[in-house]
Amino acid sequence: MTRLNFLQEKIMRKNSDIDLFKPEKKSPRIHKVTQLIKKALGEVFLQLDFTDQNGESLIIFIDNIKMSKDAKIATIYITSFIQNESLDSESIKESINKNLVRIKRDFASRMQLRYTPKLKFRFDVTGEKSFELDRTIGDLNR
Repeated sequence: MTRLNFLQEKIMRKNSDIDLFKPEKKSPRIHKVTQLIKKALGEVFLQLDFTDQNGESLIIFIDNIKMSKDAKIATIYITSFIQNESLDSESIKESINKNLVRIKRDFASRMQLRYTPKLKFRFDVTGEKSFELDRTIGDLNR
């Protein structure tokens, strides 16, 4: 195999679509920190009362957490089962942003790490997309 063929094969393997479906490898330390963050934020969300503009309480779930390699930034993907269609992800984000200082303070007091990760909240839309896909498939079957 020539050097050029080797490099082309390496590039093809690097850009392979199969790599997109492989699960992300996490170090044991990152996995432990992720679980600790999930537990601490779950306790904080239970303690705080999130309400919408109408005064109805919201239930917020932590769907997934992605950590940076140095465990200094945590991106938290949240979901909420909304019973009222007038609420959307923006109103839930607004509710979280309104309580962000309390969330971070309570979170930092519960964490037992040398460095408390910076929190970034994102609304996870994969659940909504899967419900829409199921509904569409159900309509096609009829």
